[in-house]
Amino acid sequence: MTVTLAPSAMDVRRGVGYLDVTLRIPEMDVAAGAPLLSLPLVVSNTDTIATTVQALTATDGQGAIPLTVNDNDNDNDGRHWLAGRRVQGDVTVTYRAPIDDTPPARGSAPPYSLRTEGGGFSGVGNVFFLLPDTSNFYRIALRWNLAAMGEGATATSSYGEGDLEMEAGPAGRLNSTVFMAGPMHREPAKVANGGFSSAWLGQPPFNPSPLMAWTMKLHEWMSVFFKDSSEPPYRVFLRYNPINAGGGTALTRSFLATYGAQTDPESLKSTLSHEMVHTWTHSNAGMWYAEGIAVHYQALLPLRAGLLTPADYLADLNETARRYYSNSLNTTPDDQIAARFWEDTRIRVLPYDRGRLYLDVLDAQIRRASDGKRSLDDVVLEMNSLDTAGGLTSDEVFDRNSRHPGADPTSDEVFLNLVAKELGADPRPSYRAMMAGGLVVPDSNAYGPCFTRVTGKVRRFELGFEPKSLVGGVKTIHGLIPGSEAAKAGLRDGDTVTYAVALDLVQGDPNQTLTFRVTRDGKSSPLTYLPRGDVVDIYQWARALGVPDSDCHR
Repeated sequence: MTVTLAPSAMDVRRGVGYLDVTLRIPEMDVAAGAPLLSLPLVVSNTDTIATTVQALTATDGQGAIPLTVNDNDNDNDGRHWLAGRRVQGDVTVTYRAPIDDTPPARGSAPPYSLRTEGGGFSGVGNVFFLLPDTSNFYRIALRWNLAAMGEGATATSSYGEGDLEMEAGPAGRLNSTVFMAGPMHREPAKVANGGFSSAWLGQPPFNPSPLMAWTMKLHEWMSVFFKDSSEPPYRVFLRYNPINAGGGTALTRSFLATYGAQTDPESLKSTLSHEMVHTWTHSNAGMWYAEGIAVHYQALLPLRAGLLTPADYLADLNETARRYYSNSLNTTPDDQIAARFWEDTRIRVLPYDRGRLYLDVLDAQIRRASDGKRSLDDVVLEMNSLDTAGGLTSDEVFDRNSRHPGADPTSDEVFLNLVAKELGADPRPSYRAMMAGGLVVPDSNAYGPCFTRVTGKVRRFELGFEPKSLVGGVKTIHGLIPGSEAAKAGLRDGDTVTYAVALDLVQGDPNQTLTFRVTRDGKSSPLTYLPRGDVVDIYQWARALGVPDSDCHR
């Protein structure tokens, strides 16, 4: 299968451009009326190009293939382009994907969409690839045509630099791949075929090079920790995000990180570390495990590597604890999270916060049961070993888990069996309690002799209105709470608002204000308030007196 990407010259001032895509798909056999190509309408709250794609054509040896559109809304299967006649043999598909920097209409979402900055473009394949509706495996040849971008333009992707070929695998690998082209900046400046590299376009509000050099050192250390002797390319892509700056998303062999006008590069370290952990922990256990283990390690591994201080680790732990214990929805059962994930930040952060603290509890229990000789590390490494025991590459594991969430081999049950062996006791009662929404509280000494549990107080995060108001293209306030900070600031039911800050981050920082652009009666104006409510008691951890830094590297 040959994939050719031909980006246009980008209109930097207007923030628009386009990407011409050509797919040559071998040996297709599609009945008349059956799906030839497919693309979801929405991926993780992000609109794809399914409804905006331009100049779509498909041909085979018989000539043009008539296409009709069918949207399957019943199972969120997205849009299908149906073949108007029998299709056999090699098929060539061409189309144009528009690039537009308009802020995402749906609000908070992973940074998948096609964007342009600094004269180049970036995006994730899951929002712009119309792929064959088949489970066939393909060797994929990726080809770039950068003629329209002018001199100095280069291209990279999650799989490596410029034109390249991928081994046999599902076409869906393209969906979990980041693509970037244009006058890129790189760290290190000399890019190797394997190992770490980073890329960005334009001029961020900080110099990314020192941060990326730190990330490269951490990647090298993590490779050893996770017993990865291979040297596949690993890319960190940086780009501007107008609505959820500071976040990002892990893709195959890569991480797409975002920044805003006020981003402090130090604040990105935990995010970069978190997402790199995902590179080696592709498990089919629940989101509580996938995200919880990444939060568990995001400061712990840099601490062990000498890239963060004990004070940095403590700040990371307390941020998680503060957000979790002050969360008014922290008793929400796990089986209710998926349906409400994008509608309420208090729900969205639970797999991260609750998962991390539960895993911290298990880590302390395993250390205690083994007199310090074993830890959660041993369980995680065994999970990784089981996940790849079938001879799958990390890319194939990533694709399998994304297409078949919850499937074996490394499910929750496998994880619990491994923990039971370590503890000599059944961990299922505490697991079931956690999944049912029971409060998770690590012991005072769960983090070793360096830290001890204390209590504190904080004002609980409270938007002051129904969080669903911020879902969808038009965000209209409803369910305003009388006497809330939002109401005191002048917000009213029926107001329409826009905003450009990540609510997950606002929830985690008790001093972070929230600014809306409010439209009422045809007039727009800014409105700023502190989205906090009642003062509640929370658990925190403090540095134990008289304990040296050397005792903090558990």
